[in-house]
Amino acid sequence: MIKKIFFVALTELVFIAQAQVTETKGYSLKEAVDYAVQNNNSMKNARIGEDQAKARNWEIITTGLPQLSASVDYNYYFKTPVVPALSKFFSDTTSSTYKVFNYLAQGDPNIQNILYQSAVASRDQKISFVLPHSLTGGLQASQLVFDSRYFFGIKATKDLLKTSRLSTQLSEQDVRYNVTKAYYQAQSAKEANALLQSNLDLVSKLVKDTRAVYKQGLIEELDVNRLELIEANLQSQINMQNQLAELALNNLKYQMGLALNDNIVLTDNLDELKSNLTLDAEAKFDASQRVEYELLNTAIRLKGYDMAQKRSGYYPSMVAFLSYGWTAQTDKFSDIFKTTKTTYPDGYVQKNSPWYSQGLVGFSLKLPIFDSGMKMAQVKQAKLEQQKSINDLENFKNAADLQFRAAQTTYNTALAEEVNSKRALDLSEKIFKKNQAKFQQGVGSSFELTQSETDYTTNQLKHIQSVLNLLNAKADLDKALGKK
Repeated sequence: MIKKIFFVALTELVFIAQAQVTETKGYSLKEAVDYAVQNNNSMKNARIGEDQAKARNWEIITTGLPQLSASVDYNYYFKTPVVPALSKFFSDTTSSTYKVFNYLAQGDPNIQNILYQSAVASRDQKISFVLPHSLTGGLQASQLVFDSRYFFGIKATKDLLKTSRLSTQLSEQDVRYNVTKAYYQAQSAKEANALLQSNLDLVSKLVKDTRAVYKQGLIEELDVNRLELIEANLQSQINMQNQLAELALNNLKYQMGLALNDNIVLTDNLDELKSNLTLDAEAKFDASQRVEYELLNTAIRLKGYDMAQKRSGYYPSMVAFLSYGWTAQTDKFSDIFKTTKTTYPDGYVQKNSPWYSQGLVGFSLKLPIFDSGMKMAQVKQAKLEQQKSINDLENFKNAADLQFRAAQTTYNTALAEEVNSKRALDLSEKIFKKNQAKFQQGVGSSFELTQSETDYTTNQLKHIQSVLNLLNAKADLDKALGKK
């Protein structure tokens, strides 16, 4: 009994796992686009870029805010620097040391003799004014007081962030466009495949019925062979269309940000997608509605700020600073953190610490005087860069207008072609059904039947392609108009 329960439970777990693996999710066009906006890697990178821009803006702002830092330095003299002993100085009557001591002695032979004897006693000694171990710690603070370049940088931060946001919008627009066209392609490939399969089923039934009639001796073998040839051609088309449909579906998954092994199904058919098309006959082209236009405008302003920054290099800048630190020197490293005591005969106790403090406050003023024309060259370069951005904007307006005109022409052509293909499809269907009925009644030829079936299949595929062309043309037109 226990084994049975265990087996049932295990079977259920396996079934659940398989169901999870083979789970298929349906997507309408809107759902596919919305999913891509959130999960496409290009969109993820665009949002990361926006966060980076915010961080860069804060970096620029902080350069004008108070700066505080701390430092610790440790030095060990494994060989301390020394100076000559006093004898060196007393042996040279021209030295400043000799002159000082001679002045202090004021010509007193006794003092001079004492100094001389001291010098003689220490003539082989070296004197060092540095202890082996030294440790220094301190705090440094600074504050920008005035720098015109900083203020222009602050003005530019708003447009820098705007550029990042516009780039994100442009990425989203591209993702929506690419997913839309990929969805159209995948759905058209799917419907073409279903159409061919339906025709194959119909022809296969005709082949079966025709063989039965042939066995009765009522028709020629040629009639059967003609239908068999159509059947074989349809099967070949289906095999090729299966590959195209798989490629189109994988491309859609890629554009959406899905894994290629994910199972999805498209829920919007071509007729529904076509019926949702709307064309504003009064819509007029306006390049300023394009995200690229605003991006280029922003670039022009940023180049202007850059030029102003270069010009501000002629103006002075000032920084205030404050420094406070501590220094200790000892013979042994362990003594750096020790405090010794000295007791004098009168009972006074003196604490001796190796640490000494020092503080400094001031300001630094920089006034450019002459740089051999470097800043002038920088200003000129910045001005030329701004002019290039202005030229880019003018070029974009012309290119965008050309793109719109081409997209509008293509759309109108595709619209007319779809109407014509639908008319041809209806006509070929009517002809095929008449020839089918005549053949089944024994009054029509197999040649007429097969020819009409081929024409019908061809027009079916042409109509699907015409609808796809119309949908793609509308997507191109919307992009040219700057629609999201």
